[in-house]
Amino acid sequence: MTPVDAPATLRDFLDALRRRRWYLLIAIPATLLSATFLAFFLTPSYRASSTILLEPSSIPQELVQTTVTDYADEMIELVQRRVMTPDRLQELVKEIDPYPEESDWTLTEKADQVARDTTLERVDAITLAVVRESNAFSVHYNNMDPERAALIAQRISDLFLTYNRQTRSERATGTYEFLAAQAKSMEERIAETETRLAQFRAEHIEALPETQVRNQAVAERAERDLVGYESQIRVAEDRQTALNLQLSKLSPTLGTTTGNPQSELATLQGQLAEARVRYTPDHPDVKRLQRQIESLMAQPAVPGQASAAPNNPEYLAVQSQLAAVDRELASLRTAANRARGQTYLYQNALGAAPRVEQEYSELVRQRDVLRNQFQDIQNKLREADVARSLESEQKGARFTQIRAPDVPTSPYSPNRGGIILLGVILGGALGVALAMMAESADPAVRGARDLRGLANIPTIAAVPVLENVADRRKRVVLWGSYAAAVGLGTLAVIVTIFTAGGGFK
Repeated sequence: MTPVDAPATLRDFLDALRRRRWYLLIAIPATLLSATFLAFFLTPSYRASSTILLEPSSIPQELVQTTVTDYADEMIELVQRRVMTPDRLQELVKEIDPYPEESDWTLTEKADQVARDTTLERVDAITLAVVRESNAFSVHYNNMDPERAALIAQRISDLFLTYNRQTRSERATGTYEFLAAQAKSMEERIAETETRLAQFRAEHIEALPETQVRNQAVAERAERDLVGYESQIRVAEDRQTALNLQLSKLSPTLGTTTGNPQSELATLQGQLAEARVRYTPDHPDVKRLQRQIESLMAQPAVPGQASAAPNNPEYLAVQSQLAAVDRELASLRTAANRARGQTYLYQNALGAAPRVEQEYSELVRQRDVLRNQFQDIQNKLREADVARSLESEQKGARFTQIRAPDVPTSPYSPNRGGIILLGVILGGALGVALAMMAESADPAVRGARDLRGLANIPTIAAVPVLENVADRRKRVVLWGSYAAAVGLGTLAVIVTIFTAGGGFK
């Protein structure tokens, strides 16, 4: 490697910076003062923060379950949407003006600005570090005045706490009222079903499932009674025929019956009864007797002719027996008709039993289902009542403020320290870059290295720069001018900061 190609060392780099130090001395103070001026000239914004925790219920869920069940993410998101509304923020702005310096803004514009200046972050409840999922969140509010920032942040936090209490209580009350209305409606439906069931039972009392055994027994008994009554009726009819026949052969009076139409009519009726027993209805004797009876009945009664009262003891005895048999026969026929009606009734009931049983079972099933639903609603209603008391006493899950907003002592933005540090870095980089550019563009020979690079001749010795009095005076004047310029610049920046930026808050 030749001396010309030898790489530059750190000492060469430092020598270059030392020779071009004025670039650094000018660039660094200039950028530092500019950055400081900018950091304090920009309008400061102070951030006040309040932290709220979604605290679980103070009563174990095994003992009392609340009807207001929300997940933390859903609850925080819901409350944020409901609280940060223009209407609620306008009420806050009416009470406390967050931007009194903006007198030309309307109430709506100030409320919108409050919403823009407010942010929510999920934070750890202990360290307050920002996390993605947590039951705690911080409410940040930015304002140019630190005291107003703290006051508005507290009021916004109060809105969150108040809304949470109100909504949970209202939701618990709404749940209770809804269940109460459902219970009342269900009770009315049960009463209606009970009425329908009672009407159905009254209409089909003999065809109900629980009466089938009794109906079967009653029907069988009625059939047996009917058979017995019909047998007794046949016997009584035979006795009636025999007595009529016997009565027809007897004279009602002890004397002759000629000229007594009633006696002749009774005699002919007895003969007709005897003929009907012996002959068919078409027999000549039967028809002859019927014509004689009809002719005798068609004869007009003779005025003043009185029927002779029967006085034959034997006739009266037979007549009395015949009247008794007639009464017995009428009673038997009535009983037979009653037994026949019962048989028909209960047989119809047994025939309709399957259909009635199906309809009755359906009504009973509907009633039982409604009763079970009503009991479930009653249980939920009791739980809702307890939950309503729980929410009204704020013993359920609730928002709790775990950190109140403090009056900030330093602005949140702009980041003055960062801006100043950035100015220092930019100033140093700018000064170094200008120094290196000037050094590389300067063709002057500065030392033995430059000489070797030009002539490739070894050097014997180097003569240092010797300053005289004029050179030293020139250097003093130069440094004095530089110090004066930096001082004036610093003073100008300080004055500008206090006049335009409001001081070092």
